[in-house]
Amino acid sequence: MDEFRALLDRFWILLEEDRELFYRVRRKLPELHHALRDQFGWEILCNERVIRLVKEPAQAQAAFGIAEFTEINDYCLFCGVLLVLEDKDDGQRFLLSELTQELLAYVKSYLPDLTWERYQWRTSLVRVLQFSERMGLLHSCEGESDGFAAHQEQEVLYENTGLSRYFSVHFHRDITGYTSVKDFETPPEDGPDQERGTFRTYRVYRQLALAPAAYWDDPADPVYAYIKNQRGAIQRNLNDVIGGKLQVYHNGAFFLPEDGTSCGVSFPKDQMLSDLLLLLSERISEKVLSGGFARDPDDRVYLTRQAFSAELEALRQENAAQWGKTVAEKEISVLTQEVLEEMLYWDFAFLQGETVMIQPGFALWQGIYPKKK
Repeated sequence: MDEFRALLDRFWILLEEDRELFYRVRRKLPELHHALRDQFGWEILCNERVIRLVKEPAQAQAAFGIAEFTEINDYCLFCGVLLVLEDKDDGQRFLLSELTQELLAYVKSYLPDLTWERYQWRTSLVRVLQFSERMGLLHSCEGESDGFAAHQEQEVLYENTGLSRYFSVHFHRDITGYTSVKDFETPPEDGPDQERGTFRTYRVYRQLALAPAAYWDDPADPVYAYIKNQRGAIQRNLNDVIGGKLQVYHNGAFFLPEDGTSCGVSFPKDQMLSDLLLLLSERISEKVLSGGFARDPDDRVYLTRQAFSAELEALRQENAAQWGKTVAEKEISVLTQEVLEEMLYWDFAFLQGETVMIQPGFALWQGIYPKKK
């Protein structure tokens, strides 16, 4: 169980970073093979220096992106950097100026506006290089990459680690005709029923393991039918590899890890923003139960952004004495944006124009401050 959580928790496990964990997970892999193949459909990459569980998600969500990247161009440049690194030998050293020239050759046809004379492109590359260093794809031997944002002539000496060749996902299907991320989430229309059933199985297990919830709008949704019919098996299988409890409702399913355990990025975190969400959930749930807010047949609650902000301000007034000065004095518009971004990250809400649609799963997480004696 701990080994599977370690694979979920980390992008990869490197021998040079954690030798004990590396060998412990490698010894456990034969026992995990059945679950990885039949339930999740995930590949495991294992060699003498790296173990990586290639965690393809069931659905694309903002939380699965790279937190350091702020623009689409960051991802485009990162793909170019991976191509440059894969052409270099392990341990080969190179200068930043060499990298920028080679990068232009790789991606210029896809990014015709790319020029290192523009500050926007230099800052984008800095984000990519800093992420690449954090992941261990390259090491800086001399110099700092952040200086490139201010000065195009900034020079840095890098060393290629060779890990870049294990970073990309190798799809076992033809994706050349794909035009949208939705193409990756849709089963093949002309495939056999067995293949479509396998795709559905993967989708359910991946969603429950990686995301806060699996939702459906229609009781006829095949995901709901599968979870309803295979509830016992899903509970048993997920409990064996992760540990936790499956909860199924008429509009969604949730797999909640055991108390005191976590894997990956988990909620709630030990920070003020998590406190705000727990308190806000309790407040909104109370208003729904008392008839203050209506909910649709799927238990979703719709608030205008203005009404959402008003509830947050009322919550702040009630708890001002227990909140830190930074949050207590922050502009309500700024605080509203921060809370909404956190809710969007955890799939607790969606924005539809100026309307905030609150997911039913948000009500599962509530908190109050203990009353002072």
